[in-house]
Amino acid sequence: MTDKLNILFLFADQMHAFAMGCMGNSEIHTPNLDRMAEEGVLFRNTYSNAPVCSPFRATLVTGQYGSQTGTLSNSSYFPDGTCTVARALNNGGYRTGWVGKWHLGGTGNTWVPPKLRADFTEFVGYQCYNDFLHSIKFYDEEGEEHWYDTHRTEVTTDIAIERLEGMKGGPFALFVSYQNPHYPEQPAYEYEKMYEGVTLTQRPNCQDVEPYTRTHSPPSPKPKENDPVYKKYGNDLGEYHRQYYAMVSQLDANVGRMREALNRLGLLENTVVMFTSDHGDMQGSQGLTNKGTAWEESSRIPLIVYVPDGAQGLVSEDLVSGVDFFASCLDYAGLPPEPSVEGDSFAPQTRGEWQVLDRPLFSEMRTWCMVRKGDLKLVSTKDPFEPTHLFDLGADCYEMNNLLGHLDYTRIESELLAILRDWYQRVSPAENGHG
Repeated sequence: MTDKLNILFLFADQMHAFAMGCMGNSEIHTPNLDRMAEEGVLFRNTYSNAPVCSPFRATLVTGQYGSQTGTLSNSSYFPDGTCTVARALNNGGYRTGWVGKWHLGGTGNTWVPPKLRADFTEFVGYQCYNDFLHSIKFYDEEGEEHWYDTHRTEVTTDIAIERLEGMKGGPFALFVSYQNPHYPEQPAYEYEKMYEGVTLTQRPNCQDVEPYTRTHSPPSPKPKENDPVYKKYGNDLGEYHRQYYAMVSQLDANVGRMREALNRLGLLENTVVMFTSDHGDMQGSQGLTNKGTAWEESSRIPLIVYVPDGAQGLVSEDLVSGVDFFASCLDYAGLPPEPSVEGDSFAPQTRGEWQVLDRPLFSEMRTWCMVRKGDLKLVSTKDPFEPTHLFDLGADCYEMNNLLGHLDYTRIESELLAILRDWYQRVSPAENGHG
């Protein structure tokens, strides 16, 4: 047992912030996440700085924005020499490990070579493969292929627990990357049955759209009407929602398994546990599917943090985003800040110390960027740089009333636009003509 805190970082794939009971959703079954929120801190206003798989992961491991590292598309990778959270923790005496989906520098059901592992020294995973029931294989550090006949979610947890057992001498930082509830929705039978025939409440901004989204790894063209996948939720948004909730509930059960393993191994009272997601899922809101947009359902993500002997039952409304994870991990580890990291540590708040995180928050993709300050959120195109949406999320949490150009908001619109433009000019590479 070490006197240093261990770090267990769990994250979902395509889980929006509103798919948890502790976020006020009474129709979804997430008892383990809800319990973790009661025992720790729930951050209600957490965002992905680039709400797509690879860009989020690049920010997670570098603490920098996608414009800074050139990682605003899937399968991208950041520049050589960039300091990573694993390198900083390795240098601080931590064992670092990764289990699960990687999706940096490639795609496919393939091995991740050492040069693409962002300095994680223990690594069991795969690049990216969107199937939870078939071709479940993970690759170890040497590239050896291991096949499994269990649901991908359960396998990810099984391997993570096995790795925990090997790292329990600590201190360690283990990152576990789940693929739930990313499409195609393939929950295990017991979780699918939980929502069978249940009518779920759609968000007020939701429109009835075709929910099926094609995957690229493996390729999945839109199924025909007699295809089993199509029968599940083809052209049926309600069924897609049920399947999605089932996937989240299965993930929740596995978060419970991970915490039980910490307890069994005597690590629960010496390990910080974080749970979040890379991005959300539009699933009909604003008439859209998938992710990659500035809308709340795409860019806003869950965040629950448990710290031994820390704050309990705290609900924080402060703004937090992906660039803050690197800084927070170093803080929990008792290590000095990394100068290249853009974010701030939220660790003091979770330890029960007085802290107010009062700063603007930014998100972006190739064609747009967004700033949120307080309850106000401004979205702009990048080239040309022109504002498109302004929302007061305190009064309009479903973003149904665009205040851009409204006389009462002229001053705040100008202030937010100046903040966003200054940020964009600072983070954009000089060759783009904005630096």
